[in-house]
Amino acid sequence: MKKLIIGLTVGMLLGSSTVALAATNTVQATLTKFRVAINGVPKTGTSTQLLYKGTTYVPIRDLATMFNYTTNFDNNSKAISFTSADNSNDAWITLYDFQAANDYLTVQQQQGIPNAYEVLSGGATLFKVNGTEMKDGEYGAVTDNKNKQIKIEKVLGAIYLNKQDLKDAGYRVK
Repeated sequence: MKKLIIGLTVGMLLGSSTVALAATNTVQATLTKFRVAINGVPKTGTSTQLLYKGTTYVPIRDLATMFNYTTNFDNNSKAISFTSADNSNDAWITLYDFQAANDYLTVQQQQGIPNAYEVLSGGATLFKVNGTEMKDGEYGAVTDNKNKQIKIEKVLGAIYLNKQDLKDAGYRVK
């Protein structure tokens, strides 16, 4: 009888430790949908994103599609490969990417005015962009100091410039 009680006690201890270990493998996360814009172009994912401890997790195939890549999974080697699609149709550029493409330019926010910027070269103003009154998805235009018109768009609160208009005005774009 003593052996039976010892056996049951050991069995219960082992069983309860297994349950305790299983409980530590659970996580609490939130499923959500975020607005995404890539190079000023709003993108829509096909899946819901997972938000866990302040970090957003997006399914890799969905994210690759948003960035205009195709994905391939090789089950034998457990490898994921990405292939870039042609991105030549990107018609818009952010102000800061525009500045990076033209190292002689400076883009600065106009003091105290949200979404209002001044593009400078050597201290001289080339053009000003004011998207304060613009709503997301709205288009506008600015004129540079050479009377060249440049279309602008506001997407998710950010201002984008039309690449072709910038090229026509003599600026570089990437």
